[in-house]
Amino acid sequence: MNPKRSCSLSLALVSVFCFGLTSVSSAQDQPKPETPPPMPAFKPSPNDLITPPQISNDGKVTFKLYAPEAKSVNIRGEWLNYPEAIKGTSLERGEQGVWSTTITIKPGVYRYSYLVDGLTLADPRNPSYSQSLNLVQSMVYVPGLSFLDIQKVPHGGVETVWYQSAALGTLRRMHIYLPPGYDKDGTKYPVFYLLHGAGDSDDSWTTVGHAGFILDNLIAEKKAKPMIVVMPAGHVNRNFVWGDPKSMVIGEFERDFTTDILPFIENHYRTLNDRSHRAIAGLSMGGMQTLDISMADPKEFAYIGVFSSGWMHGMADNAETQFAAGLDDAAAKKGIRLFWFASGKEDFLMPATQNTIALLKKHGFQPEFYESAGGHTWQNWQAYLNEFAPKLFR
Repeated sequence: MNPKRSCSLSLALVSVFCFGLTSVSSAQDQPKPETPPPMPAFKPSPNDLITPPQISNDGKVTFKLYAPEAKSVNIRGEWLNYPEAIKGTSLERGEQGVWSTTITIKPGVYRYSYLVDGLTLADPRNPSYSQSLNLVQSMVYVPGLSFLDIQKVPHGGVETVWYQSAALGTLRRMHIYLPPGYDKDGTKYPVFYLLHGAGDSDDSWTTVGHAGFILDNLIAEKKAKPMIVVMPAGHVNRNFVWGDPKSMVIGEFERDFTTDILPFIENHYRTLNDRSHRAIAGLSMGGMQTLDISMADPKEFAYIGVFSSGWMHGMADNAETQFAAGLDDAAAKKGIRLFWFASGKEDFLMPATQNTIALLKKHGFQPEFYESAGGHTWQNWQAYLNEFAPKLFR
């Protein structure tokens, strides 16, 4: 053995051994990390213990709100009639600042909000809500109305779709109902365009309107044909003011519908693209938009529905001039299989409905009229959809 190499090897081993001792010693000298303190026990506040509205079998609904500093709390709900709906129902203050009330409500879907010392609030303990144009309201669903209920049947889907509007130069949104089985077959479907009213949004028909569940039930019972339902945004901006017809910006949505919405649907979904497989209907403002769109070109739609609406605010005379060609198009009239109006006896737009029906009859149309009880309410519009959809595409 080479003595120099042996010496070098021995020194190397000693060095490694010493390095190892140093490393162990250093690790042992390090202070141990302190044990983290235990998490403090969660102490729920009175607000944390509040659940969404509780519904009993007899239709009594209990609402609760934690507002310890409030002087008064009321609840406004669509189960109330005008003018009671403006003031709402008072809640009583209980222990620890929890306000509550129990109300008997007929089966249905309703929006509501709290009025706390004059401030309108959605229910912070209820995740079920409906989006209007400029506010969010909470929702309560009281089962017991069969056509509206969430039943054990095949369910379709609702898509939230964004599209670029060339007519308006902005990004827009709509909701689209696809019938059960759409994603599994290659079938082409008829299309029903369903428009909302003033102050609401493209979200409204699917939330408070329960449109998807209504269609699910009708299709399951074979009362309605499977169809695609398109629910676009009827307002073109957020500047709508109640009582000001000009803030509806009449004509702009109609341009968006013709230029962008209808072509988008027919290019992106499996649709039957002929008149006999197209329907359009709307409530209130949407009903007037339905009239404007369908009478501008009566050859586009075979089925037309107007809920709680007509040409309103003195617009009938202008409509007769503006849509003269469509109103007097004899060939186009023959292709209309259904022109259906519906309104409640107490609806403040009943005169507009009656005047519009008279105008259409004057020009040779044969509209049908369905009169219900009640007024200008979602409870009526839900029922009208249930009446109208089975009449389509027969």
